[in-house]
Amino acid sequence: MAQEVFNRYELKYLIHQDIYRRLLEALKPHISMDVHGDKEGYYTISNIYYDTEDNLFHREKMLGQPFRQKLRLRVYNEATLDDWSFFEIKQKHKGVVNKRRTLIKLKDAYRFLSQKETLKASLDFEVSNHQILKEIDFLKNFYQLKPKMVLCYERQAFQAIENSDIRITFDKNLRKREYNYRLENGSDGELFMDSDVFVLEVKLRERMPLWLARILSEYRCAMQSFSKYSNSHSNKEIVVPEKHII
Repeated sequence: MAQEVFNRYELKYLIHQDIYRRLLEALKPHISMDVHGDKEGYYTISNIYYDTEDNLFHREKMLGQPFRQKLRLRVYNEATLDDWSFFEIKQKHKGVVNKRRTLIKLKDAYRFLSQKETLKASLDFEVSNHQILKEIDFLKNFYQLKPKMVLCYERQAFQAIENSDIRITFDKNLRKREYNYRLENGSDGELFMDSDVFVLEVKLRERMPLWLARILSEYRCAMQSFSKYSNSHSNKEIVVPEKHII
Protein backbone atom coordinates (compact mmCIF):
# COMPACT_ATOMS: atom_id res chain seq x y z
CA MET A 1 0.00 0.00 0.00
CA ALA A 2 1.22 3.51 -0.79
CA GLN A 3 2.44 5.57 2.15
CA GLU A 4 -0.30 7.85 3.48
CA VAL A 5 1.34 10.05 6.12
CA PHE A 6 4.59 11.99 5.70
CA ASN A 7 6.46 14.22 8.16
CA ARG A 8 9.61 15.65 6.65
CA TYR A 9 11.63 18.63 5.50
CA GLU A 10 11.32 19.66 1.87
CA LEU A 11 14.23 21.74 0.57
CA LYS A 12 13.77 23.43 -2.80
CA TYR A 13 16.21 24.79 -5.34
CA LEU A 14 15.76 26.33 -8.80
CA ILE A 15 18.46 25.26 -11.23
CA HIS A 16 19.17 25.68 -14.93
CA GLN A 17 19.32 22.72 -17.28
CA ASP A 18 23.11 22.77 -17.66
CA ILE A 19 23.55 22.61 -13.87
CA TYR A 20 20.93 19.84 -13.71
CA ARG A 21 22.93 17.61 -16.06
CA ARG A 22 26.18 17.94 -14.13
CA LEU A 23 24.46 17.71 -10.77
CA LEU A 24 22.72 14.49 -11.75
CA GLU A 25 26.02 12.94 -12.83
CA ALA A 26 27.53 13.81 -9.46
CA LEU A 27 24.54 12.32 -7.62
CA LYS A 28 24.34 9.05 -9.57
CA PRO A 29 26.73 7.01 -7.36
CA HIS A 30 24.51 7.77 -4.37
CA ILE A 31 20.96 7.42 -5.76
CA SER A 32 18.64 4.89 -7.38
CA MET A 33 15.81 5.60 -9.80
CA ASP A 34 12.16 5.60 -8.75
CA VAL A 35 10.59 2.34 -9.97
CA HIS A 36 7.41 4.15 -11.05
CA GLY A 37 9.12 6.25 -13.72
CA ASP A 38 10.04 5.49 -17.31
CA LYS A 39 13.53 4.33 -18.31
CA GLU A 40 14.90 7.75 -17.31
CA GLY A 41 12.85 7.94 -14.12
CA TYR A 42 10.25 10.40 -15.42
CA TYR A 43 6.50 10.44 -14.89
CA THR A 44 3.85 13.13 -15.30
CA ILE A 45 2.08 14.61 -12.28
CA SER A 46 -1.24 16.44 -12.66
CA ASN A 47 -2.93 18.22 -9.75
CA ILE A 48 -6.05 20.22 -9.04
CA TYR A 49 -5.47 22.75 -6.25
CA TYR A 50 -8.46 23.86 -4.18
CA ASP A 51 -8.72 27.23 -2.47
CA THR A 52 -11.23 29.70 -1.09
CA GLU A 53 -13.02 32.28 -3.21
CA ASP A 54 -10.39 34.87 -2.21
CA ASN A 55 -7.42 32.44 -2.43
CA LEU A 56 -6.69 32.20 1.29
CA PHE A 57 -4.20 29.33 0.95
CA HIS A 58 -2.25 31.22 -1.70
CA ARG A 59 -2.21 34.38 0.44
CA GLU A 60 -0.96 32.47 3.49
CA LYS A 61 2.14 31.57 1.50
CA MET A 62 2.68 35.06 0.08
CA LEU A 63 2.32 36.62 3.56
CA GLY A 64 4.82 34.17 5.03
CA GLN A 65 2.40 32.76 7.59
CA PRO A 66 4.07 30.22 9.93
CA PHE A 67 1.23 27.75 9.32
CA ARG A 68 0.15 27.07 5.75
CA GLN A 69 -1.96 24.41 4.10
CA LYS A 70 -3.10 23.14 0.72
CA LEU A 71 -5.65 20.67 -0.58
CA ARG A 72 -5.06 18.98 -3.90
CA LEU A 73 -6.20 16.07 -6.02
CA ARG A 74 -3.37 14.28 -7.84
CA VAL A 75 -2.94 11.68 -10.57
CA TYR A 76 0.14 10.19 -12.14
CA ASN A 77 0.59 9.93 -15.92
CA GLU A 78 -2.59 9.54 -17.97
CA ALA A 79 -5.68 8.74 -15.92
CA THR A 80 -9.27 7.73 -16.57
CA LEU A 81 -12.27 8.23 -14.32
CA ASP A 82 -11.87 4.65 -13.10
CA ASP A 83 -8.23 5.09 -12.10
CA TRP A 84 -7.02 5.78 -8.59
CA SER A 85 -6.10 9.30 -7.55
CA PHE A 86 -4.67 10.81 -4.39
CA PHE A 87 -6.51 13.32 -2.22
CA GLU A 88 -3.81 15.17 -0.29
CA ILE A 89 -3.73 17.62 2.61
CA LYS A 90 -0.37 19.34 2.83
CA GLN A 91 0.44 21.51 5.83
CA LYS A 92 3.65 23.30 6.77
CA HIS A 93 4.52 24.62 10.21
CA LYS A 94 7.92 26.02 11.20
CA GLY A 95 9.64 24.35 8.28
CA VAL A 96 8.22 20.86 8.80
CA VAL A 97 5.88 19.51 6.13
CA ASN A 98 3.07 17.14 7.07
CA LYS A 99 1.30 15.44 4.19
CA ARG A 100 -1.68 13.13 4.57
CA ARG A 101 -3.28 11.42 1.62
CA THR A 102 -5.83 8.81 0.71
CA LEU A 103 -6.46 6.83 -2.42
CA ILE A 104 -9.83 7.35 -4.11
CA LYS A 105 -11.15 6.63 -7.60
CA LEU A 106 -11.04 9.79 -9.70
CA LYS A 107 -14.77 9.64 -10.48
CA ASP A 108 -15.51 9.28 -6.76
CA ALA A 109 -13.27 12.24 -5.92
CA TYR A 110 -15.34 14.48 -8.19
CA ARG A 111 -18.57 13.14 -6.70
CA PHE A 112 -17.26 13.62 -3.16
CA LEU A 113 -16.30 17.22 -3.85
CA SER A 114 -19.72 18.03 -5.27
CA GLN A 115 -21.54 16.90 -2.11
CA LYS A 116 -22.62 19.42 0.51
CA GLU A 117 -23.17 17.00 3.38
CA THR A 118 -20.45 16.65 6.00
CA LEU A 119 -18.80 13.74 7.78
CA LYS A 120 -21.26 10.92 7.08
CA ALA A 121 -20.83 11.41 3.35
CA SER A 122 -17.20 10.33 3.54
CA LEU A 123 -18.23 6.81 4.57
CA ASP A 124 -19.94 6.22 1.24
CA PHE A 125 -16.70 6.12 -0.76
CA GLU A 126 -14.10 3.43 -1.34
CA VAL A 127 -10.88 4.96 -0.04
CA SER A 128 -7.69 3.74 1.59
CA ASN A 129 -8.08 5.99 4.65
CA HIS A 130 -11.50 7.18 5.82
CA GLN A 131 -10.05 9.34 8.60
CA ILE A 132 -8.08 11.43 6.11
CA LEU A 133 -11.15 11.74 3.89
CA LYS A 134 -13.08 13.06 6.89
CA GLU A 135 -10.39 15.71 7.38
CA ILE A 136 -10.71 16.67 3.72
CA ASP A 137 -14.48 16.75 4.11
CA PHE A 138 -14.12 19.22 6.98
CA LEU A 139 -11.69 21.45 5.06
CA LYS A 140 -13.78 21.64 1.90
CA ASN A 141 -16.91 22.57 3.83
CA PHE A 142 -15.37 24.87 6.43
CA TYR A 143 -13.48 26.90 3.81
CA GLN A 144 -15.99 26.40 0.97
CA LEU A 145 -13.15 25.25 -1.27
CA LYS A 146 -13.31 25.39 -5.05
CA PRO A 147 -10.99 24.18 -7.82
CA LYS A 148 -8.66 27.08 -8.58
CA MET A 149 -5.72 25.76 -10.56
CA VAL A 150 -4.57 22.71 -12.51
CA LEU A 151 -0.79 22.25 -12.27
CA CYS A 152 1.12 19.68 -14.30
CA TYR A 153 4.79 18.83 -14.74
CA GLU A 154 7.21 16.03 -15.48
CA ARG A 155 9.10 14.63 -12.49
CA GLN A 156 12.30 12.62 -12.41
CA ALA A 157 12.53 10.93 -9.03
CA PHE A 158 15.28 9.17 -7.10
CA GLN A 159 15.99 7.93 -3.61
CA ALA A 160 19.26 7.66 -1.72
CA ILE A 161 20.79 4.19 -1.90
CA GLU A 162 21.82 4.14 1.76
CA ASN A 163 18.63 5.76 3.08
CA SER A 164 15.36 5.35 1.17
CA ASP A 165 13.76 8.09 3.32
CA ILE A 166 15.79 10.63 1.33
CA ARG A 167 14.07 11.50 -1.95
CA ILE A 168 15.50 13.73 -4.65
CA THR A 169 13.23 14.96 -7.44
CA PHE A 170 13.63 17.18 -10.49
CA ASP A 171 10.47 18.82 -11.88
CA LYS A 172 10.37 20.46 -15.31
CA ASN A 173 7.91 21.97 -17.79
CA LEU A 174 5.71 23.48 -15.08
CA ARG A 175 2.38 24.42 -16.62
CA LYS A 176 -0.98 25.64 -15.40
CA ARG A 177 -4.56 26.11 -16.48
CA GLU A 178 -7.46 27.86 -14.76
CA TYR A 179 -10.15 26.05 -16.72
CA ASN A 180 -11.08 22.45 -17.51
CA TYR A 181 -10.66 21.19 -13.94
CA ARG A 182 -10.72 17.55 -15.05
CA LEU A 183 -7.56 15.50 -14.67
CA GLU A 184 -8.73 12.82 -17.09
CA ASN A 185 -8.58 15.45 -19.85
CA GLY A 186 -4.79 15.52 -19.92
CA SER A 187 -1.91 17.65 -18.71
CA ASP A 188 -2.03 20.55 -21.16
CA GLY A 189 -1.46 24.05 -19.87
CA GLU A 190 0.50 27.28 -20.13
CA LEU A 191 4.15 27.22 -19.09
CA PHE A 192 4.78 29.53 -16.13
CA MET A 193 8.52 28.86 -15.86
CA ASP A 194 11.18 28.65 -18.54
CA SER A 195 11.43 25.15 -19.96
CA ASP A 196 15.18 25.04 -19.15
CA VAL A 197 14.55 25.59 -15.43
CA PHE A 198 14.15 22.64 -13.06
CA VAL A 199 12.74 22.58 -9.54
CA LEU A 200 15.02 20.41 -7.44
CA GLU A 201 13.49 19.10 -4.22
CA VAL A 202 15.30 17.23 -1.47
CA LYS A 203 12.89 15.50 0.92
CA LEU A 204 14.25 14.09 4.14
CA ARG A 205 13.25 13.37 7.71
CA GLU A 206 16.58 14.05 9.37
CA ARG A 207 19.77 15.99 8.80
CA MET A 208 21.11 16.10 5.25
CA PRO A 209 23.96 13.59 4.74
CA LEU A 210 27.40 15.06 4.18
CA TRP A 211 27.79 13.66 0.65
CA LEU A 212 24.60 15.41 -0.48
CA ALA A 213 25.44 18.71 1.22
CA ARG A 214 28.85 18.69 -0.45
CA ILE A 215 27.42 18.06 -3.92
CA LEU A 216 24.80 20.80 -3.59
CA SER A 217 27.47 23.19 -2.35
CA GLU A 218 29.85 22.28 -5.18
CA TYR A 219 27.19 23.18 -7.75
CA ARG A 220 26.17 26.28 -5.80
CA CYS A 221 22.54 25.25 -5.40
CA ALA A 222 20.82 28.00 -3.43
CA MET A 223 17.84 26.90 -1.35
CA GLN A 224 14.71 28.96 -2.02
CA SER A 225 11.22 29.30 -0.62
CA PHE A 226 9.20 28.17 -3.61
CA SER A 227 5.60 27.06 -4.07
CA LYS A 228 4.42 25.82 -7.45
CA TYR A 229 0.84 26.72 -6.62
CA SER A 230 1.58 30.26 -5.41
CA ASN A 231 3.99 30.99 -8.25
CA SER A 232 1.39 29.87 -10.77
CA HIS A 233 -0.73 32.82 -9.54
CA SER A 234 2.02 35.38 -9.97
CA ASN A 235 2.87 37.40 -13.06
CA LYS A 236 6.26 38.26 -11.57
CA GLU A 237 9.40 36.80 -13.09
CA ILE A 238 10.59 33.81 -11.09
CA VAL A 239 14.11 34.48 -9.83
CA VAL A 240 16.54 31.73 -10.73
CA PRO A 241 20.19 31.78 -9.68
CA GLU A 242 22.53 32.74 -12.49
CA LYS A 243 24.24 29.96 -14.40
CA HIS A 244 27.61 29.21 -12.87
CA ILE A 245 30.78 28.25 -14.67
CA ILE A 246 32.09 25.33 -12.66
